[in-house]
Amino acid sequence: MKRIDLNLGRFLVKAAWCVILSVAMGCILMISVYLLPTDRIRDNIAETSEMLEREGVYYQWAEGYKNAQSDNYSDASLYLNAMYPGSGNVVKDAMNNPRRLYGDDNNEESAVIMANGRDEGKQSHDVNYGRYWHGSLVFLKPLLLAFDISDIRFFSVIIHFGLLFLIVAGFVKRKITDALPGFFMAIIMLNPISMVMCYCYSVEYTMTLAGAVLILYFHEFFQKGQNYFYYFLFSGICTVYFNELCFPMVVFGVSMILYLLLSEEKGWILVKKQLLLGICWGAGYVLMWMGKWICAWALTGFNYFAEALGQVLRYTSDHATWEIENPAVSDRLAKNMNVYAKWPFAFLILLVGVLTAVCFWRKKQAGNKMSVNRMLPYFLMVVFPFSVYIVLGNGYAYVHYWFTHRLLVVSVFAGTSMILQSMESASE
Repeated sequence: MKRIDLNLGRFLVKAAWCVILSVAMGCILMISVYLLPTDRIRDNIAETSEMLEREGVYYQWAEGYKNAQSDNYSDASLYLNAMYPGSGNVVKDAMNNPRRLYGDDNNEESAVIMANGRDEGKQSHDVNYGRYWHGSLVFLKPLLLAFDISDIRFFSVIIHFGLLFLIVAGFVKRKITDALPGFFMAIIMLNPISMVMCYCYSVEYTMTLAGAVLILYFHEFFQKGQNYFYYFLFSGICTVYFNELCFPMVVFGVSMILYLLLSEEKGWILVKKQLLLGICWGAGYVLMWMGKWICAWALTGFNYFAEALGQVLRYTSDHATWEIENPAVSDRLAKNMNVYAKWPFAFLILLVGVLTAVCFWRKKQAGNKMSVNRMLPYFLMVVFPFSVYIVLGNGYAYVHYWFTHRLLVVSVFAGTSMILQSMESASE
């Protein structure tokens, strides 16, 4: 039986250096973009400020569909970060990520006021949001120097479709086209239109697609030595740096399913490696996040470590809901699943189910037999989103169901792949 190639001691030392250097690079990049001028950024946001006013906080481009809902609250928070005029200390601004509000917790209104210079005579206060990296500002601030928000959305369309083209070509190249129906169902459930309408979503969606491209085209390279362990480590690091905590586990889930589809390992060896790779991704995510708290504390004097841990307890609590008191775990699960209780999704499920059944029947006609061992790695990914909903509590999975429901795409992609990969050819 093939053993997993992992020299644990040497890997841990190298991984620690990877995290330390990533934290240092993350700080340098953030400080660099906070050196950029903000006048032109405000002008470009003002160009599309009427659009922001029309859309409001949680715009639904298909009314009544939470899946079609954008998050202008989070986007406007980033616009305010990008426009912030500066406190005179660039390093502290880069670590604190302040935004200026004109009123109580009204990001989108404040963004319009600041962009259009309507702040005369208005009371304002600065809010620091340093417990996240906000690495998406590394792209957003330079983009806003040259383009307005509508331009950025169209650039997102080009990038997303370009990556999807490469992914489809990669599926064909790897001869795993049977998995395409499940993948496209996952893409539709993510909702490409919503991914364009919301910058925060677009960043996480782009990372998901980019991760898929890397695995499909560089699988042989990652297979060598410990490269896959470093891939998942850096995937976790990049995800926490650039995301705004919407659906980061989708980045991990899609990459892991593609790894399972291409992997040469079988049975328990594959399950063991799957778990180790998952630990690498989680360690990269958590340690990189903690690196921001530590650096911000050291460079600003504010104890972000304590604040962040307090927020973690709040969001993972079974009681923090802001809506109803103490919903049960079943309520949490139902709230996320009910987002897809719409006729178009029912039609989609039926269509993909038929396509999957046809592929399954063709494999069976070719003499392939059912293998339960081949199903286990995929089954672990099917239940992964539900585990996240249970572990992370009501603050994340119940209150914010209108974006956490997208974790279910991992279950869908893994489930269809599990059915097809359960068939073992007679020659194996």
